[in-house]
Amino acid sequence: MLTCTLLLLALTRFVTHTLEGEVRELSAMELDVVSPFYGWWLKKCEREWVLAHQLFRLGASFFLLLVALLGWIQFDERVALCTAMSVLCVMGILYFEMSIASRWRNLVKFPEPQQPQSPTMDPPTPPPYVTAQPFSEKAAKTKVSTAASPCSLSSDATMADKFVVHKFGGTSVGSAECFAKVADIVAALEAPRVAVVVSAIGGKPKVTDLLISLLELAKLRKTAECDAILATIREKHHKVVSSLLPAAVGAPIEEAIERDLKAVSELLRSISIMQTYNENVVEFISGHGEIWSAKILTAVLSQRMLQDGKKHTFRFVDARDFLTVEPDSEHGPVVQYELSTQKMQELLQSSDSSEEITHLVVTGFICSTVDGVMTTLKRDGSDFTASICGRVLHASSVTIWTDVSGVLSADPRRVPESQILPEISYQEAMELAYFGAKVIHPKTMAPAIVEDIPIYIRNTFEPQHPGTKISHRKRVELKRSMSNGAPTARNIVSGFSTVDDLALFNIEGSGMVGVHGTSSRLFSALDRVKVSVVLIAQASSEHSICFAVPMDLADVAKDVVNETFFKEIHVGLIDKAEYIAPISIIAAVGDQMSQTPGVCARFFGALGRAKINVLAISQGSSERNISAVVRYEDSAMALRAVHSSFFLSDQTISIGLMGLEFEENETNSIGVALLKQYHQQREFLRRRFNMDIRVRAIGTHMSSKMLLDFEGDITEEALATRADEFVPFDRNKFLDHVCADHLPHWLIVDVSNSSHHVHDLYPQWLARKVHVMTSNINVAAASTAQHNAIQAQVVAKELTFDPEATLAIGVPIFNTIQNFIQTGDDIQRVEYSGSRFLHAVFDAVFALPDPAKADLPAIMKQLMPEYKHEFSVRDIVDDVMGVRSAKKAIMIAREMGFDTEMKDADIQSPWDKSATASGSEDAVGTWSYEYLLEHLVKASEPLKQQIAAAAADPTQALRLRQMTYIDASTGKICVRVEALPPTHCFATLQGLQGGFAFYTMRHSLHPVVVTGPIADCSITAGSLFGSTLFLARNCGARAHNCGHQPSKPSLKKQ
Repeated sequence: MLTCTLLLLALTRFVTHTLEGEVRELSAMELDVVSPFYGWWLKKCEREWVLAHQLFRLGASFFLLLVALLGWIQFDERVALCTAMSVLCVMGILYFEMSIASRWRNLVKFPEPQQPQSPTMDPPTPPPYVTAQPFSEKAAKTKVSTAASPCSLSSDATMADKFVVHKFGGTSVGSAECFAKVADIVAALEAPRVAVVVSAIGGKPKVTDLLISLLELAKLRKTAECDAILATIREKHHKVVSSLLPAAVGAPIEEAIERDLKAVSELLRSISIMQTYNENVVEFISGHGEIWSAKILTAVLSQRMLQDGKKHTFRFVDARDFLTVEPDSEHGPVVQYELSTQKMQELLQSSDSSEEITHLVVTGFICSTVDGVMTTLKRDGSDFTASICGRVLHASSVTIWTDVSGVLSADPRRVPESQILPEISYQEAMELAYFGAKVIHPKTMAPAIVEDIPIYIRNTFEPQHPGTKISHRKRVELKRSMSNGAPTARNIVSGFSTVDDLALFNIEGSGMVGVHGTSSRLFSALDRVKVSVVLIAQASSEHSICFAVPMDLADVAKDVVNETFFKEIHVGLIDKAEYIAPISIIAAVGDQMSQTPGVCARFFGALGRAKINVLAISQGSSERNISAVVRYEDSAMALRAVHSSFFLSDQTISIGLMGLEFEENETNSIGVALLKQYHQQREFLRRRFNMDIRVRAIGTHMSSKMLLDFEGDITEEALATRADEFVPFDRNKFLDHVCADHLPHWLIVDVSNSSHHVHDLYPQWLARKVHVMTSNINVAAASTAQHNAIQAQVVAKELTFDPEATLAIGVPIFNTIQNFIQTGDDIQRVEYSGSRFLHAVFDAVFALPDPAKADLPAIMKQLMPEYKHEFSVRDIVDDVMGVRSAKKAIMIAREMGFDTEMKDADIQSPWDKSATASGSEDAVGTWSYEYLLEHLVKASEPLKQQIAAAAADPTQALRLRQMTYIDASTGKICVRVEALPPTHCFATLQGLQGGFAFYTMRHSLHPVVVTGPIADCSITAGSLFGSTLFLARNCGARAHNCGHQPSKPSLKKQ
């Protein structure tokens, strides 16, 4: 009998315990993973049967004990011994069962989240969002039953059966208008089931902040202030309810809010009497805002469905009814997912209906403990609630709606060029969140990671934007080189962030080398005083340990370190602890940084170019994060520098345009033409060649006014439409704006005719490492000392100083000269012809049948109106007198290596010198065009004689041209009007053409002739534009080593 009882008990215990599968601890989903048979058994097995088994097991145990007792009483040793052995066997079987159950729980492993197949950084596809057909028609026609509900929590549910979770924060429900926008978004969702998580009403002030402030006011017995805040809370909710809901629908909600406010008021009265409160009271009062906003949103959404005639309804769900946590002093509330999932399943089953599809509106932030006490999820609790709902509902996605369009690559307050990241991984998001990114908290992602649920960050006020997708992401194989520029670098690093207000300690000394336990003593001491270490760095020599702590705990950390190492400090083995504060940590985060060479070089190279001193460096073995410690005052500049290095093109240039003339009474329009060309080609260059040209500042003629623009897109139209934004010119503000530290390259283009720019502003620009391009011919009037000083800065700072546009011929000349010099060709002589006004006069004269009888005053009077629109009086005077040609010749001579100045130029004017004596440059600047014409007519007698001499023999077909000669052996310059034979290369110049002829050792008989139009404003602007593109290409290709550094070979005869 005993043997049969023992066998029956053992068999029953083993089988039932195995099939029961620890019902209280293992969920149905876990048992399905272990064996489909066990899951089937649990579905068939009733709880009452399990209870009956427990009773049978208890009875059998009592029976065995009773038999054993009788055996001992009757002194039947064999019966007693057999019974005792049976009891021991039963106990062994029980122990064996417990061991097996424990091993099962440890061996049950859930499948790893599947990695997405698309490795690209293309904008993610957001959760289904349409505006034409709210909710899926398929979902609307689906019959929902208790037996096969589309909200079933079975792990094999199809995507069509899954929920989508949408969370709306306080800013998204800050007013009645915001509630209406949220209703529009939710009503337009195409999904079978929707769970909406909502925060308390935001705005200024936020409801949650108002509720918390009541506690301290009540403690201080400030009853009037408490009543005022309660009235404010009541009014905020009343405005929303009265604006969006009919009276019949809104009245019950307002009554419920009023009941809650009365309960809060009574609690505040108790606090006022006791003058104290505990954490439980804070949790209770602070969570009411979510309850009220969720009830309002439930009614608003249900009313919308009713108005649209759709069989959808929204159910209010108090998160305290399912979201269960276990308080933990170290980690905060720990979510009990199995119990929460079970409660949620029960809620869903009770809400199923065969007629309507029920969606959920869940309160964020609040929850309850396992004992049923109301509590909260603490900071960012509403986001955490949404992620938890995603896990317990096995949702297909979680979308967090906020007031930004996604996760940014950097703090937009510090980095104006920050960009929305289309997709990042969970790990990248957690790194960015730890280093200060405020969009999402790391704990929010934990539940989603377990179920591999993508999280979307989107903008309530810009719902058409796809936002940022956070998910598992497969590593992208990239080229092992950073030379491809910004597109590759942008894919490598996902974003940058900072941690501010820290203190940096450096513990060093010879007594640390080779001594074990030093680090343990240090960090154990810091742990004792609850000082959290943010960053640790140690040299391989073990001579020093560097770590960062919050600045407000720096003195505490200093004292405990000095106390811990008192003996070593006393004998001089370790230096006394000191710290640097405030400091900041700049972090670069990206999954693709791993195994990609050149990332650190680009990161620290950007800091070096920005003149940022790095105090400490840290990088983990995962290579997902690079951290650099800098001084707090350098943090903003450092963040902009590294961000631009990875997210902006290496060919991004910040441009300041100087000397722009656009008034109606002005004539110079080179700057206007250049603005037009920049704007016309900007998008094409950015899209096709990755060049980013940004005109961020313009200064007007004579430096009277300036316009500063942060977007870098000043257009020709802006000169008129933004006239009220011009401010008095300030050279320092102008330069500071152009030299934005988040942009890699800076350029100032001088389109003025001002001579003071050369000796006054150019040195300041070059000293700030600004590239300079100019069409200002007066740069040639600078002294040799000024010219050499400019060239010295250009070479020392590796800058570009490009005066090519001053030659006004529309074709590159300086490059031609450099090619001759660098290839060893000896330049012997250079000839130039290019007086625009005189050549127009000569062409008109020699087009007549008898040039000698030409009416020169009438021809000049006829031509003058054409030049009034493009040239000033000073320009025309310099042109006809040969001064302009002499200045161009000086530029050529200096490029060839000569220290030539204006006094070295022999200008043989074709005008009567007595009549052209004009005095100072300022005096000529006051002339009118009519007075200039009268002046030229009086001085034209010598010119008439040269015309007559050239036309004396028609058979020679001579042509007059203003010629400029540069002697390559001496550097001397001569400018004069000559009659050229038809065989001369410049005699055939047509219309407004000019040209250079280079006679070299290799081209002595047949010179190299470069001809082009004598540039008007658009051609000169095009020359400047071409130089800008050349600079951009060089900067991108040579990584900032892009200076135009003309060599200065000696061409003088030895």
